[in-house]
Amino acid sequence: MNTINSISLSGLFGKYSLHWNLHPDVNILVGVNGSGKTTILRCLDALLSGNFSLLKQRSIEIAITLADGLTIAYKGKAIPIPNIKHEYITTFDVPLRKTPNRDETPLDKELQRTLYALGSNQKSFSGYRLKATNSPEEAQTVNRRIQKLFALINELCAETDKTIEINRENNSIVFRHADEIIPLGRLSSGEKQLLVILFTVFLMEEEPCLLLTDEPEISLHIGWQQRFIDVLYEVNPSLQLLIATHSPSIFGEGWGDKIFFTEDLINPL
Repeated sequence: MNTINSISLSGLFGKYSLHWNLHPDVNILVGVNGSGKTTILRCLDALLSGNFSLLKQRSIEIAITLADGLTIAYKGKAIPIPNIKHEYITTFDVPLRKTPNRDETPLDKELQRTLYALGSNQKSFSGYRLKATNSPEEAQTVNRRIQKLFALINELCAETDKTIEINRENNSIVFRHADEIIPLGRLSSGEKQLLVILFTVFLMEEEPCLLLTDEPEISLHIGWQQRFIDVLYEVNPSLQLLIATHSPSIFGEGWGDKIFFTEDLINPL
C-alpha cells in the first residue's frame, strides 16, 4: 500500500484549514473535545470511501499526498475513489431504539457483522475460515493465523480466566470460563470492542492497510489501553495507524514521538 504522507483540509468548521504530515506507521491525534479529531478522521474516510456527499455537505476540501508523490484532491466535485485499502473503526456501546431486542447495541451488531457477514461484500471471520475448506493449499496458513489470534485474545483475557473458542455445534465464536460457555452477547462492552478491533485488523490478512480508529480507549481498561498499539501490530505489522484519543495510556508506552495536537495542525482560513 502507498502510505499517506500528508493530509490537508480546508473548510473545517467553516473557518479553519489543516495540514498534517504523517508518519508511515503510528499517528496519534490528541485534542480537547470539539477540536476536530473525529471530523478529520471522518473526512479522510469519506474521501477514501467515495462518500463525497459528506464532504460536500460540510463544504470540506481535502487532499492527500501519498508516499510515491501522488496527490489526490477533492474540491467540491466527485473524483475517482482512491485505491487505498483502509478501515475506519468507531465503536460506542449505546442501546439501539425501536429494535426487537432492546438490549442490542451498535457494538453487538458490528461484532456480529465482523464475525458472520456471510454472502456479502463485507469480509468476515466466517468467510475467512472457509478458505481452509475451499482452498486446501491455504488451510495451514489460515489455521496458523487463527490459532495465533486466539492465543493473543486468551492472553488479554487471562485476568478473567476466559478463553475464546469455536463452538463446533454451530461454528459460532464463544468464550469459556471453567465449564461455562459464555455467548458473545454476555461479554462486557470493553471485551466486545476489543474483539471488533482485533478481528477487523485480523481480516486485513497482514496486508498493508490504513486503520483509522476514533477513541478506541472507550470501555477498555487501562492494561488493554497501554498495550493497544503493540497488540494491533502483533496482528498486522503492515498497518499505517491513525488514532484519535483522549487517553494518555494509549500513547504513554513509548509512543510519545507519534503524538500530534490538533491545535498545532489547525489554522484560521
